Amino acid sequence: MTAQHLDTHPVVACVDALESALDGVSTEAWSGLEPGAVRSLVGRLARVEARLVAQKMAAARVLDETGAARAAGATSTGALLAKDFGGDRHSADRLVRRAERISKTSHTQEALSKGRVTPEQADVIATGLAKLPSKATPAQRDLAERTLLKDADRLRLPDLRRRTDRLMDVYADKKQTDRFENEILVERERKARARSRFRMWDNHDGTWSGDFTLPTLEAASAKAWCDAVTAPAKTPKAPVPGEPTFEDPYEARAYRAGLAFADLWTHLPVDRLPNDGGVSAVVTVTMELESLKDGIEAATLSDGTRLSASQARKVACGAGIIPTVLDGRSNVLDHGLKKRLFTPAQRRALATTQGGCTFPGCDRPPAWCEAHHLKPYDDDGPTDLANGALLCCRHHHHVHDDEWEHQKRPDGTVAWRPPGSSTWQTNHRYRP
Repeated sequence: MTAQHLDTHPVVACVDALESALDGVSTEAWSGLEPGAVRSLVGRLARVEARLVAQKMAAARVLDETGAARAAGATSTGALLAKDFGGDRHSADRLVRRAERISKTSHTQEALSKGRVTPEQADVIATGLAKLPSKATPAQRDLAERTLLKDADRLRLPDLRRRTDRLMDVYADKKQTDRFENEILVERERKARARSRFRMWDNHDGTWSGDFTLPTLEAASAKAWCDAVTAPAKTPKAPVPGEPTFEDPYEARAYRAGLAFADLWTHLPVDRLPNDGGVSAVVTVTMELESLKDGIEAATLSDGTRLSASQARKVACGAGIIPTVLDGRSNVLDHGLKKRLFTPAQRRALATTQGGCTFPGCDRPPAWCEAHHLKPYDDDGPTDLANGALLCCRHHHHVHDDEWEHQKRPDGTVAWRPPGSSTWQTNHRYRP
């Protein structure tokens, strides 16, 4: 490329314009804006950032295809990019791999370049499309990709990732989709078990450290137990003389979690594990009755994680794991009693149908939630499933203080709206 051509190339002109524009704005200028304007501009900047990543991916593909790394003496394109700026080989390698995956899509690549999806969403979509059976037609793949792009507008990233396991449902019947998802989960669980690790070492100061890698089911059990004893909604105990204090709440929680983990081993066997509110230390595995017969339909943990049918059938009423079998209409029996507090069984049922905090946009899992009476108990509101909703501590106070209105849906989900609004909002969690 000649120097004259380089001066007029649109990519060069674009980068020059970006640098010039940023040179003209100080980071201190943000302090003069209203919070609403700041939030709007941050959203716009996030979309601009996504578009820039799309351009970086395009550049990485060009370098990879032309063998620029080898010519420059670098071991890989990622190493070459890391050398040019930042020195982070891991991030540069990840950019190159993402660029390769996303280049195999059509609509997703365009959506990223226009800032309609984030790089992470685009990567999840590309990875999900790659999991489709090889016999899927171009038309079916196109429909699947368009569906995921629509889902990306409303689903959190973990839910979008789970959605890809059942992507075949856009063109196949339920039984085919169940079989497809189960095959994915069986292979994933096999690989996860092969990657399981646990290491401990003596720090020679009275403590030990370690790290571990666990399969999903066992990790979900451990996390549920840890959340039970460190949940934010729990009333803090009075300070104990000699114990450290923390200004950072995350450090304080990490400290409590460390003590909880140490205390776990003194609570074995499993029937002595702590139980906060009847559901926090329990992982519920939900499966259809038919799955117990034909063994092809996946099961769902209380946090939305999916398990293969064979793994679900191994679950027994122990180790803090409770199987919940639904009928064909996904009905859960109501064991409610006329009492103020929801029973452990009722909380587990709410966790199964609602998946966590029902407030729009909240991602708190069931273990961090409280059971809320939609019709107040003091106003003769019954303590049953029809009148129950899970809310995290913060949003529980919020709906009470600001008097949000509610609407219970037939499927157990709850819609909310603030006073004076005509728009109902729901928490979109992907539930197959």
